[in-house]
Amino acid sequence: MSDTEQPDQQTLQEMRVAAEQEFLAFGWQATDVHLPGSAPDVSPRPGFNHGDFAVMHADPGWMVVALPAKLVLGTLPSASAVRRFVAKCVSFPAQPNGAIIGAARQAMLQAVEEELSMARQAADMLEAKIDDLLSSIDDIQAKSILFSRDD
Repeated sequence: MSDTEQPDQQTLQEMRVAAEQEFLAFGWQATDVHLPGSAPDVSPRPGFNHGDFAVMHADPGWMVVALPAKLVLGTLPSASAVRRFVAKCVSFPAQPNGAIIGAARQAMLQAVEEELSMARQAADMLEAKIDDLLSSIDDIQAKSILFSRDD
């Protein structure tokens, strides 16, 4: 998919369901999340919580909320990025809100950089496998040509 192509709705839905399953598989609990700063009569949104953090789907990505501080910390692109972020931030709730926001930005950046690095490594491995397969196909075709000439 090129940078200008957008995933279709079915693909987006499949990605969301996969992310939800990932949260559950890693011990997050399904819950209703109240968006900090919203009016009291606004309905909570479905999401997940783990310790002092909650997430809700933000289309695209996942909005992360620090529950004790009642702060929206930002949006991350994937469930694994959220999990990496939360693992880095166990001490956030004990800090003043200003410190939480600064530390959250840094931890979010690190989580996304780690996700990108892993994606690049996976892409490099796939490219190497494709090159190996193409080389094998070329060898098979060359042998086929040689054997067909022997007939």
